[in-house]
Amino acid sequence: MTIRRFFLSSSAVQKSTVRRHASLSPPASSVDCACSHFGLRDLSTGSGAASRSADISKRGCAGAGPGFAEHSRSPSAAGRHRGGASAVYAHGTGRGPTTPDGKALLFGSDRGADEKWSLWRINLDGSGAVELTPGERMQRDRAHVADLAPDTVYYSARRISEASSAVYAAPAIEPGHEREVYRDSKPGFLTDVSHDGKQGLFLRHPSRSENYLLLLDLASGETRPLYPGSGKVTIFGAKFSRDARTIYVATDGGGEQAWLLALDANSGKEKARYVEKHPTVASIPAIAVAKSGEALALSIDAGNRAEIRLLAARTLKPRAQVTMPLGEGFVSDFSEDGKRFIALWSTPRSPTDAWAVDAKTGKPAALRKEARPSLKELPAMETSITAIKARDGLKLPINVSLPKNRSGRLPVIVSYHGGPAGSSRIRWSAISAFFIGQGYAWVEPNVRGSGGFGRAFEEADNGQGRLAAFEDIELTGRWAASQPWADPSRVVVFGGSYGGYTVLVGLTRMPKLWRAGVDLFGVANLKTFMATTSGLIREVFLLEFGDPDKDGAFLDSISPLKDVEKIVAPLFVYAGANDPRVPRSESDLIVRALHERDVPVEYMVADNEGHSLAHKENLIQFLARSARFLEQHVGSATAPRAASE
Repeated sequence: MTIRRFFLSSSAVQKSTVRRHASLSPPASSVDCACSHFGLRDLSTGSGAASRSADISKRGCAGAGPGFAEHSRSPSAAGRHRGGASAVYAHGTGRGPTTPDGKALLFGSDRGADEKWSLWRINLDGSGAVELTPGERMQRDRAHVADLAPDTVYYSARRISEASSAVYAAPAIEPGHEREVYRDSKPGFLTDVSHDGKQGLFLRHPSRSENYLLLLDLASGETRPLYPGSGKVTIFGAKFSRDARTIYVATDGGGEQAWLLALDANSGKEKARYVEKHPTVASIPAIAVAKSGEALALSIDAGNRAEIRLLAARTLKPRAQVTMPLGEGFVSDFSEDGKRFIALWSTPRSPTDAWAVDAKTGKPAALRKEARPSLKELPAMETSITAIKARDGLKLPINVSLPKNRSGRLPVIVSYHGGPAGSSRIRWSAISAFFIGQGYAWVEPNVRGSGGFGRAFEEADNGQGRLAAFEDIELTGRWAASQPWADPSRVVVFGGSYGGYTVLVGLTRMPKLWRAGVDLFGVANLKTFMATTSGLIREVFLLEFGDPDKDGAFLDSISPLKDVEKIVAPLFVYAGANDPRVPRSESDLIVRALHERDVPVEYMVADNEGHSLAHKENLIQFLARSARFLEQHVGSATAPRAASE
């Protein structure tokens, strides 16, 4: 097989730069935290950097890959000053990533993708880079700078080994003392700061399905509960109105539908409510509030795709319809005059780009005008969404992408997302585009536990429900193998983070189904993983998987390492040396066990990556090596013609 080289183009490997909340996958919600991929929600389909850090929340932004955090990394000023590779993401400040005077940018940088983020400031001309938080290395979340208090930056943070989170204040111009404003014994995130810099919104996050919103006095550190008044709910995000009299809360209300509530900041009384009805189950991972006070923009996560809603700020009634291409993305900030807002969007044929949306008419316009000739080298593909029924009748959505100019039966890659509560969405993915270009069919199931399909579906894999999710893995794999375009003797299981764990589950529990596997930083032993992962992820996974002290026998029973002798298919394994979510030791365990049994295994470790595959040279090496590994053990595929041919 001749490996097509279109993936070498920089435009073809662009990824969305959104970090996610706590998940094995990295996060992305309006909560913009710092804990992403196995962590609590999306390892996601792969996007990750500026986001909500850990996929704690399974509600996140866009994904670029198979379910792991693909943080956008570049040699920043921070990286140069430190003398080493670093991950970088831009911080929103309440008015976008720039400071209130529009002259500087705030960003976060870690070392070697270890997710211990420090905050930096740099002038827009590239000069004057200064590290604002040179002290203790912690997992710092999104920076917030209030328009009327531009000298102070506020953020939530935590030691990477701890679940406890705190809100800090630090100078926004030069390095200085970090003042602890508030500390919570549970995970939590500062989601917004009021226009005058006097109040903050803190989202307490004991688990994905139990969240609490607190109003925080940024001077005294005192808090007041805002929502919910009772019961357990998921809160996707929260924002102040410009005058801080109204607080907008995105939530599921403890049920299946996505709501946006307008709450009175003083009384907590509900002033207005928007209920998302189409789709009937969804989440709202991002809220943008116009400074003019007239409009709101919402990102809608419909599980396998994203949509946008434009509402009147006072009544929460639809203001105009926004129609974006079928794909994945999220809303960013409004312009200063409130007439436009930015949406970042990708489709299977187009990497993430910025669009400007008219806040009155809802009409979107792509901002990129220059040609991207390398995209014409991509083979034409057909993308569709289907669904099958699980054994208990639960509907399991599946995304299918096929080479358009194909012939005969194709080898199939079945790619499982991370999270576990991430989801596979219709989007741009350099990895899937590459393998489709090699002649593979690419199938992405959303098994129970995936986010964006409602509260019940997401919680269906918790604890003992994991066993039903294993049945979904087998069912969706066998469905893919039975399709008329599939060669059932050449089916590959593929995934990253929790998706990597899924790969190992598939190879141990249904070994005859798969010809080979590709595992990116997957968990081999749940007990050793829980002992070595970050404190935030461990806390959230106590409900998702179980408590090692109380549920040790169950965790042993669902750990792939226990059944490693059942693996007979060749396995390609990738790990980042500095991974704080799924430490490299988990990959070492499975590779060592397969070597001892003489099962074909190839191991790629990237010294400058963490829970990520973000450096271009590493992505190219991964694609080349994994493709040749599959060619050797699965057989050659026939590469389709490029769309321009």
